[in-house]
Amino acid sequence: MTLQERIQQVTSIKEMVQNKISHYYLKQFIEVPHIDEDRILLMINSLAGQDLSCQNFEKFVTTAMLVQIALDTHDKISNLQEPLKQRQLTILAGDYFSGLYYKILADIEHVPLIRVLAEGIKTVNEYKILVYQNENSHIDEFLVHLKKAESTIVSKFSQFFDSQSIAALAEEVLLLNRLLKEKENAVKGEASVLFEALMRTFLPSKQHAPFQELPNEKKAILFHECEKYIEQSIGFISSMMMKIPKLNQLLQQRLDAIMSRYPAPSNLYAEEG
Repeated sequence: MTLQERIQQVTSIKEMVQNKISHYYLKQFIEVPHIDEDRILLMINSLAGQDLSCQNFEKFVTTAMLVQIALDTHDKISNLQEPLKQRQLTILAGDYFSGLYYKILADIEHVPLIRVLAEGIKTVNEYKILVYQNENSHIDEFLVHLKKAESTIVSKFSQFFDSQSIAALAEEVLLLNRLLKEKENAVKGEASVLFEALMRTFLPSKQHAPFQELPNEKKAILFHECEKYIEQSIGFISSMMMKIPKLNQLLQQRLDAIMSRYPAPSNLYAEEG
């Protein structure tokens, strides 16, 4: 498949997902869900060599994306500052998106994939509880929980189609994306579960202020530790990419782009200042 054909395939899947999640009333009150192209590309690569019709190929990926969007949407109900109606609609939207994937899979009668994705939903929710409610875990344990919460749907999808190498790559890529997002939140002065976890490990205290209220010298310590984990993740991804002979060109380009977004350590504190 040429690069242009691969781009068209991704565009087609995004359009399928967008058509499924579009709801005029909900769009008036909740944020439009994000359709993550990185997840799409990873799942596409895991289907390489499978004897699937084009229709089923796209339906399988679309279904897994609807599962992820439903899970992501439910994550957004924790903001108690939002109006009650908006929070209620967000819950309903998550349930609405969840129902869509069951309908799609029922149409193609693929019970084994339904079972795998249902197991993935259960696993993701278990790890999200650990991420958001466990206040005693060390940062290394926290990162394992965060990785599983971010990547389980894609990794289980890839393993189901016997693509273990893509499953492992997906875990690290999606963790890196989340680390970069958490760092961005911290730079903006927004809440970050990652930096709260870093505080518990590197600035332990019985009572401590939120990350945003820390003095600059303590923030610098946490940004330094964050950089170390980002660099570690990038190293893992680079090593994995060299061992996977059949990465499609578009996925290769996307991974290169993800890693190029990472700023050199020497620029970090200039950004913070």
